[in-house]
Amino acid sequence: MARKTKRSISSQELRRKYDTWMRNFKYGIEQLVNEDTLTQHYIFFTLLQECLYNQTTIPYLQQIYHRDIDFYKTDDTDDLEDYQVVPLHRKKLLQAFEDVITGGGRKRFTNVVSEIRKSVVEKETGDY
Repeated sequence: MARKTKRSISSQELRRKYDTWMRNFKYGIEQLVNEDTLTQHYIFFTLLQECLYNQTTIPYLQQIYHRDIDFYKTDDTDDLEDYQVVPLHRKKLLQAFEDVITGGGRKRFTNVVSEIRKSVVEKETGDY
């Protein structure tokens, strides 16, 4: 059986795809820049949080996480703490950003950012 080869993409088609991806990428950045300061800080924290974990900080952070009672509020709610919810928000945000870049997730992206904003506001006001 003969094997089909993929047809080569033209330079014009390649440029069109690239321009679409960049337009969508800029859209996502603009949406983040237009958020309120508190939400922007949280989004930056979410995206850059992994930088916090390094050879110097890990031994101390492990001790903090093992002593939840000393470092975090201890009420009877089932709410997640920041160190628990941030990785979840990070995954959602990055996946939504990938979707918006590849051309079909603007509404989903804005919904994820709205969900994160709502989470941040609720956490700040104590309604979380």
